[in-house]
Amino acid sequence: MNDCRNRSHSGEAGFSMIELMMVVLVIIVLSSISIFYLTGHRALYKPDDQSLLITDLLQEARQRSLTQRETMRVEVNITRGTARLIDENTAATTDDDSVLREIALFDTAVVNVGPRPANILDNPPEPFPVPNGTFVPSVYPTSVGDSVGTFRFMANGTVVSAGNTGTGNGAVVTGATIHIWSPNAANPANSDIARAITIIGATGSIRLWEYDVNLTTTNKWKDARRTGTYGG
Repeated sequence: MNDCRNRSHSGEAGFSMIELMMVVLVIIVLSSISIFYLTGHRALYKPDDQSLLITDLLQEARQRSLTQRETMRVEVNITRGTARLIDENTAATTDDDSVLREIALFDTAVVNVGPRPANILDNPPEPFPVPNGTFVPSVYPTSVGDSVGTFRFMANGTVVSAGNTGTGNGAVVTGATIHIWSPNAANPANSDIARAITIIGATGSIRLWEYDVNLTTTNKWKDARRTGTYGG
């Protein structure tokens, strides 16, 4: 009698091989779905990630120029896919320029940095228009010949252009708008998600913008109210 009862309990305990396989199959399916959505979700944040990294670099350049009383240069290098913060040290020479920090830009198939996408006609609505940043062959030894957007933060709080020599001769106070956007799969000249950074030449202030297609206004840029770790 006891043997029959034991055999009955042993038959009810545990799982069959088919049940275990079904559980494993459900786990695999759920994991695959989660990875699919997480990957897509991360792609949505790439322009934000890139714009915040660049904003941090610009904010650090501004802070250092004011506190150290030296010219700090930011080079957004489209050719090499990097952005650098460079201390110019002695203004009259180029052999003592030192790279303080460098970040890697995302692949252009994922995020573009530089000119405005074709499907956006306006720049962010600053009180005074801020032109698009220019990306031209660099005249600085650290990046000579590369396509670079150069922003030089001066000790007096202004931001000036690259100038026409490696020591910044001919530089003028100027603002710039840097566009950061993910290309559309069907038409890479257009953007799916767009962000922008404005740099005000006269004050050195930096602001991050978000393009919102749902806005009813003609200009669909809105202040993102976010800055880098070095403040706004």
